[in-house]
Amino acid sequence: MTATRQRPVRPLSSATDLTDLTDFTHSTLEADSDPQSDDFGDLESETASLTPSIWDYVHQHGRTYHRYMAGAYPFPNDHLENERLDMQHVIIKALFAQKNWFAPLKRPKRILDIGCGTGKWCMEMAKEFPKTRVEGIDLSPIQPDVTPANVDFFIDDIRRKEWWHCTQPYDYIHTRMSLGIFEDFREIIQKGYNNLEPGGHMESHEIYSKLYCDDGTMPPDFELLEWTRLQDKAAMTLGKPLRIANKLKTWYEQAGFVDVKEETVAIPINTWPRDARFKLLGKFMLWNMHAGVHAWTVEYFTKALQWTDVEVQVYLAHLRNAMADRSVHAYYKVWIVHGRKPHPNEPQSQAIKPPHWPKEPGLDDESMHDTE
Repeated sequence: MTATRQRPVRPLSSATDLTDLTDFTHSTLEADSDPQSDDFGDLESETASLTPSIWDYVHQHGRTYHRYMAGAYPFPNDHLENERLDMQHVIIKALFAQKNWFAPLKRPKRILDIGCGTGKWCMEMAKEFPKTRVEGIDLSPIQPDVTPANVDFFIDDIRRKEWWHCTQPYDYIHTRMSLGIFEDFREIIQKGYNNLEPGGHMESHEIYSKLYCDDGTMPPDFELLEWTRLQDKAAMTLGKPLRIANKLKTWYEQAGFVDVKEETVAIPINTWPRDARFKLLGKFMLWNMHAGVHAWTVEYFTKALQWTDVEVQVYLAHLRNAMADRSVHAYYKVWIVHGRKPHPNEPQSQAIKPPHWPKEPGLDDESMHDTE
């Protein structure tokens, strides 16, 4: 059964203006001259037609997965993964110098988080903007039962054709870490554009799955580099590409956004950097990767590469050791992209949509996303 979204309506008044954001994304990572040192310094609702079956999770690979629209999201939703998602939010916020957004928001009345996960970002935005209605949608009911009065969580699938046009537009739409989930993330961006008020903003935060190294310390046979290639191959085989971060700016402009901004920031895989802040971020990132690599691997490798669960477990045991190798100065890049929907009376985006741009299905079309 498809979940029916009946969105609560509440009169909203203006929220407080935001201060300007400081650019911090051009820091350079420098390796620690003492690879044994780990001195970090002083751093420190309302929903109808939802049946109980959505809590009857799918069990496979020793994990649990969402029941509603089963199979759409390739990663688990169990306690271990939810704990990792909460830690991931902490890591990203620390990487972003405690910022939750970069778009120039002013007085947002309605905010949407696509793929809200455990709801941490929504809860913090609701506290930041107490007069703003914050909504989060996800396939799993893993959000807290007790929330601020201005937060609502919905079990819903952004792929449904109804999301091409909603009855109540938003002022700000947010996505984060959507790699490897959607067949075509351009559809999500276009739906975001369609569902914004003129002048509203959309923003995406995405890690790029490519492993970077600037000083030649990463050998060609580095285990994590091999895993990255295998994961990318598996994701492409399943039709859910991982490498979307570096394409976001182009896709935003093709969807119709203007004033599109793009920034990148590096995050190390472990504690190899000299800088205390990045050393601490590397420590958190290593924990996150150790905790998450099984979730990011098992569904992809068993389905696309025909590995067994046991083969995955043995492979990951060696991989986790490689992740902690501080002699390899590897890092990932995280993309920050946001854009604004123009008003009708101002210049529109000059980017041309390619012929294969995702299109809204006709009223008589059958949609693969409409049934459970």
